[in-house]
Amino acid sequence: MFLAAIGGLELKNWIMAPEFFWRAGRVLRQARTAPGCHHASVFQRDGVLLSLSVWENAQAMRRYATSGPNRAVVAAAPRLAVTHHFHHFPCEDVPTRENAYARWQLERFATYA
Repeated sequence: MFLAAIGGLELKNWIMAPEFFWRAGRVLRQARTAPGCHHASVFQRDGVLLSLSVWENAQAMRRYATSGPNRAVVAAAPRLAVTHHFHHFPCEDVPTRENAYARWQLERFATYA
């Protein structure tokens, strides 16, 4: 059993795009080489920028999340992003982007209900 993490955000302004994409590239490289990471990707749906990663366990995900470029982008996110939601769920294998996005949407809208 693995642990998937999907998060999404919308940039506050297009002027933030160069900094965001520079940071996102560093974070993606960090995730793809992190111990315990089985998958890391980024994609866009409905104007939302999303990241999807799959981890061996919660400890591996926490080690990654609290270190290096990811830690720095989390600190910068309130300045760059309008929204910033993450959802974690157990999975047997890497979920499709469509399935992960559907789960993210359900969780996102359940939070505001």
